[in-house]
Amino acid sequence: MSSNPSVDVKKPPFIGLWLKAMRVPFLQATFVPIILGGVIAWETLRAFNWDTFLFTLLGASLIQIASNMFNDYFDFKSGNDLQVRHQNPFAGGGRILTAGLIKPSTHLLVSTSCLILGSLIGFYFIFQLGLYQLFWFGLIGVISTYFYVGPPFKLAYRGVGEFLVGLNFGPIMTLGAYYVQTGSLASATVPLLASIPVGLLIAAVLWINEFPDMDADKAVGKKTLVLRLGYLRSVTVYVGLLATSYFLVLLYAVLKIFGSFPITSYTTLIALFSLPFALKAVRILRANFKDPHAIIPANANTIILHLAFGLLAIVGFVIGGLVGL
Repeated sequence: MSSNPSVDVKKPPFIGLWLKAMRVPFLQATFVPIILGGVIAWETLRAFNWDTFLFTLLGASLIQIASNMFNDYFDFKSGNDLQVRHQNPFAGGGRILTAGLIKPSTHLLVSTSCLILGSLIGFYFIFQLGLYQLFWFGLIGVISTYFYVGPPFKLAYRGVGEFLVGLNFGPIMTLGAYYVQTGSLASATVPLLASIPVGLLIAAVLWINEFPDMDADKAVGKKTLVLRLGYLRSVTVYVGLLATSYFLVLLYAVLKIFGSFPITSYTTLIALFSLPFALKAVRILRANFKDPHAIIPANANTIILHLAFGLLAIVGFVIGGLVGL
């Protein structure tokens, strides 16, 4: 039985327990930018190595798992997750620690191990392959992983968490994956610009997931941007994040058509087919932004939107590379 009366989590089998603790379903936040960066390396320079790509994906996934688990650990220690009174599966942490299913010390050990293993893969790329600029990408990632809610900085408490998530799971990972494949950032305009909509959409995932947690965050002084702005302005920002992502896709295509600026493939316009998920999420959020249960479909649609948009953009680059558009 959980120490939190609002949380009653049945203990899953061993493997399922750790998959839940690691929040494996949320690894799409890593998969999309890493695959995008690799595909753009192939599409623009025909540079792609499967072994390097898979190790990049593994290293980045380990770093995200560490981040997920550190967040749950420090939110548990601060009492943040104990303040949650809703049953929204997309917010309020993983509930593993609040339910007493894993010892906090064991949870912290596994998260630290994942961070070390992910970092070792990065060091291999840096020192064995001579990809020295990767150090700066990794440094930003590691700092964000631990200090997102970890002391002494607790960056999410200072209203910069949303920016860090968009930065790390957008430009940092996309450019990092591209750099590992090509060995250079000299022609990185395409992956940089392509990563911005993806970063905005993963920031939107975090943004909408903060709505149900506003009371809990306020109780422990976790001043997220959503809490600082309030419900109505936060809804407006959410809509802006989604709208800007689609605007950029159109802008890139227009600039290529009229400016001969090679910043995208025309075929990436198929990412626009993800728009119905965005419209549905906006409609539900606007009607239910104060109800942590009624906005669950909006939370889900935002996650699906990020995945659909990202995969369609990736497919667009693949098609563009095959047909030369």
